[in-house]
Amino acid sequence: MIGAVGSDEFGPSLIQGLQRDGIDTSRIREVSGQTTGVAVIIVEESTGENRILFNPGANHFLQPSHFKSPSDLGDPLPDLIIMQLEISMATVLQILKTAEAAGVHILLNPAPAVEIPDDAYTAITHLIVNESEAAILTGRKTVDVEADDFDWAVVAKEFLKRGVKNIVVTLGSKGAFFASAEQPEGVYVRAEKVKRVVDTTAAGDTFVGAYAVSVVRKGGKGAVGEEDVKRACRAAGKTVEKTGAQSAIPWADEVDC
Repeated sequence: MIGAVGSDEFGPSLIQGLQRDGIDTSRIREVSGQTTGVAVIIVEESTGENRILFNPGANHFLQPSHFKSPSDLGDPLPDLIIMQLEISMATVLQILKTAEAAGVHILLNPAPAVEIPDDAYTAITHLIVNESEAAILTGRKTVDVEADDFDWAVVAKEFLKRGVKNIVVTLGSKGAFFASAEQPEGVYVRAEKVKRVVDTTAAGDTFVGAYAVSVVRKGGKGAVGEEDVKRACRAAGKTVEKTGAQSAIPWADEVDC
């Protein structure tokens, strides 16, 4: 895990939580005088839908200069880097540049979504976006992409044309749309049936994690397909049946049973 926490009460507890799960935290910096990035999550009891208020805090301590050489990405080099946009865009672009030069695959979940330079997409092996993120990145209105008859193949082809190798658009209760350089026409993947939606907070993160596991199991070479997206949908479905974020994420044996 690469990141930064503040010198407040949240930083040590976050690091300890990661360590309890066997995660190497040696590359997480503690920034003196900074607060740890914090998200406040508001959940609608009637639907389980959520809103998130985010303060990046120490997240923005990570600078492009921290990622100039391949060894800055990990030693040994990782099979896959999972990245989001809760760090500065300049840092994101530098990591993409360094990773591409080193032959390291990137999975980008662009949240919170802002426009990304077109020339950055060639470094992205896997792009996972939800409906609103896809709209922002392609210059569309969110209300337009939320229409029941919206054709996600059009959006997927735009991302593939920009250089992305694999694109997944998560569609909430409708499942997901997956396309790749090898399968540009794409395919809709239905969502798993759930008993009751309690809390959608960690659904997207769980999807990304389950998808990433499938990628790494295959050697990180990007050879993913419909079955891997189905597995990620199944994992996300398990998550929304529980309250909480990390505590709601299922174990592999719950997903693969």
